[in-house]
Formats: sequence, C-alpha cells, structure tokens
Amino acid sequence: MEIFLSDEYETLWTAISAIMSILATMMAIFALLYSIRMYRKTMQSVHYGEIDKMYFEILKEALNKPFLLRKDHERSLDEEMQYNTYAFIVWNFLESIYDRCMLDHDLQKTWFPIIEAERKTHLPWIQEDENRAKFKVEFLKFIDEGKFEVA
Repeated sequence: MEIFLSDEYETLWTAISAIMSILATMMAIFALLYSIRMYRKTMQSVHYGEIDKMYFEILKEALNKPFLLRKDHERSLDEEMQYNTYAFIVWNFLESIYDRCMLDHDLQKTWFPIIEAERKTHLPWIQEDENRAKFKVEFLKFIDEGKFEVA
C-alpha cells in the first residue's frame, strides 16, 4: 500500500496525466482542422453546383431565344432590348465567376474557358462605355487583356 502513497508514484501519474492532456489537445486540434477542411470542401461543392445551375439557366434562355447568340442577326427593337438585358446578365454572372476564380485556382480551370467563350460572343456589348460603367475596373481589365490561361 505504501507504493501508492510515494512521491515517485504521484510524480509518475502527474507526468502521465500531463502527456495525456497534451495528446488530447493535439487530437482536438487535428479534429478541428480536419472538420474545417471538410467544411470548406463541402461548401466548394455546394457553390460549384449553384454556379453550374445559374449558368444552365442562362444558357436555357439562349436556347429559347436563339437571336440572343447570333452576331450576324439583325435584331428588332424588342429583340435588341432583350439582348441588352441578356448580355448584362451574362457579364454580371461572369464577373461573379471571375471574383470566385481569383480565390480558387481549381475553378479557373473550369470557368476561364467559359469566360473566354462568352467573351467571344458578347465582347461588343461590354466595350460600349455605358455598359462598362456597370463593372469593376479589375474585371474589365481582365476581359480586355483576354488572358485566360491557367498557370
């Protein structure tokens, strides 16, 4: 019984307790970091799905009204008004994509080719001064330079 009352025994259990506390803290930190990483991946997937869905809706509109994509088509006044609204929606969407791509390199691989394709279709619209005023300078510079390569 005296062994349990000795100072060595008490020191041993104090050391073991300290080591276990350190291990528990390290495991908690690891679990927290892992949870944060998984949360970010989940949110990226959700955001990607939302972006994809929004772009699909934009493309669906063009399928219903093919004149929105024809460059050589003479549009009526009504069609021109619809095109101006559609082009604004497209460019606004692309600016949102651009903002997200600057924060996520993986998104650049997917969306820069789409930005480039839409740029080819709707570049004259965004080159008009009245339309340029609706967008950030950084985005306009990116579009004007046309450098969509992913490093």
